[in-house]
Amino acid sequence: MTEKRHREPPVRLWGAPVLEPQEWIPYVPSTGHWVESPWLLTTSTFVADDATEWGWTSHPEPELLWSATGNVTVEAADHVWLVPPALGIWLPAGMPHRVKASAGAVTYATYLNPELTRTFWHTVTGIPLSRLLREILLHNQREAMPDEERLRLQQVGVDLIRPVQAASLDIPLPKTPGLRIIAERIIADPADDRTTEEWARELGASGRTLMRWFQRDTGISLTQWRILVRVRSALIDIAAGTPVVAVSRRLGYANPSTFIDLFRQVTGHTPAAYFRSVSGTDESAPLPRVPPGPSVMS
Repeated sequence: MTEKRHREPPVRLWGAPVLEPQEWIPYVPSTGHWVESPWLLTTSTFVADDATEWGWTSHPEPELLWSATGNVTVEAADHVWLVPPALGIWLPAGMPHRVKASAGAVTYATYLNPELTRTFWHTVTGIPLSRLLREILLHNQREAMPDEERLRLQQVGVDLIRPVQAASLDIPLPKTPGLRIIAERIIADPADDRTTEEWARELGASGRTLMRWFQRDTGISLTQWRILVRVRSALIDIAAGTPVVAVSRRLGYANPSTFIDLFRQVTGHTPAAYFRSVSGTDESAPLPRVPPGPSVMS
């Protein structure tokens, strides 16, 4: 993630915190490394005063992208991932990606030294942000301490980075330009209740043709894809403390039980159980499965 704004003192790039109050200044992109030896990791903070989009970029180090508040998404490898506060997104070194954040969102990017940390995952991966891991990363970012103590703290943080055992938050994106426009509009407004036929008319095609094209590009039907978008949109609000009843109504479900059943079809859990699983407190979490495509969104 390339910063739109960056905190001035460069010491943050080397794994140590910035101790003085700072002013945000325009950031000039750099191809240099974020983490240099002997440090194992460093974390940068990005605050979006307004809705913000950072352009496509990549880094020589692996990156763990995570958030504290707001709606944050990351697009990489023809997928878009939502980043709720309970979950981080692992981006391998060199992976092109772009990030969007809603107004008021606070996003963190933790970079790891590939020369001093073990080989991680070579694909985009969900990482549960336990309270302990979050506090270690923030403590390393903010506090002064002897170098030996900092290195021990960073090693514990590295050891706590593990892949999530619950549902993935990836949404496959269509490659065809016309379908991509429709997909982005649905992501922007998951509650949009237009039918497949209505969406197809915008492309001058039949509903059956649109479904065939969408299946070809994404591997799932438009109906199934819209369900995934709704469930993943709900994750952001639920993680922020919005009641499930309010979330289900925002997404167009008059009956919360309908939404909860759909959520369970996608993730294998109720909303409450899902967040227990991604936080690492539910070791028996089943793998996700794509819903069979009920007609509620056709």
